[in-house]
Amino acid sequence: MGKQLGGINGPYQGKVGKVVGYQWRGQWVVRAAAEEFHDAKSEKQLEQRGRFKASVAFAARLRDILQIGLKQSAQKAHKTEYNYFQMINNSCLAWDGENLVVDYPNLKLSEGPVAPVGFTHVECGMTSDELVIAFEKNPEHRNCNGNDKVFVAAVNAAHCEAVLSLPVYRRMGSITLGLPTHWEGEEVHLYGFVQDNAGRCSESVYINFMGVTRSEKGVKGSERTNESDEYDENHENNESYENPGTERNGAGGGGGKGGGDDGN
Repeated sequence: MGKQLGGINGPYQGKVGKVVGYQWRGQWVVRAAAEEFHDAKSEKQLEQRGRFKASVAFAARLRDILQIGLKQSAQKAHKTEYNYFQMINNSCLAWDGENLVVDYPNLKLSEGPVAPVGFTHVECGMTSDELVIAFEKNPEHRNCNGNDKVFVAAVNAAHCEAVLSLPVYRRMGSITLGLPTHWEGEEVHLYGFVQDNAGRCSESVYINFMGVTRSEKGVKGSERTNESDEYDENHENNESYENPGTERNGAGGGGGKGGGDDGN
């Protein structure tokens, strides 16, 4: 039975006939009521349910990343960031009957029209749980802004955990990422993307796949660098370097303040 809200012309909640009224993302909507459902629990049904449940749980662990990298795309598609993530990564998420199998190198954590940076190499930081990732500011020589914000994320497959760096400006050329101490000896996948002042993002880039180990000198791992052209100083005029300054970054979610408008 439906319940009228806000008077005769207001929305309603509950079932009325063959439709159901409910609130979704701050809006009152209606949908068709579910027909009689026969749960055969076939092999394909169970496989799909297991895959869907595991995919949702995996996306939830990436919440801080997806709320930045996929926010605008998800809004345009009238989906949540979780649902949009599953849609664009459908071919990267498989189910082996017991566990979710993820194609990490092809996973998309952000998308958009912003010019990317070119991640080049990963080095040990000042402490044992830091990585410093260097990048070229504008390898594609596109219009961009030096105040665009660069993020790096690390995903631990074994623990199904993720961390997101604080942002740095595009013009800075490197970013530091802190890793949890309990990730010692675990495989880590690194991704990077850029966000402009309007909230638009670039396509995420798979930077590196490495096994994390620790010594007195810090974090070590096998490194795979991206191949990209050298940064051409003749194209530096395509970038706007306003309000010079520095911004400290480290592990954890969150965003920083970046000034200036996108040059696109």
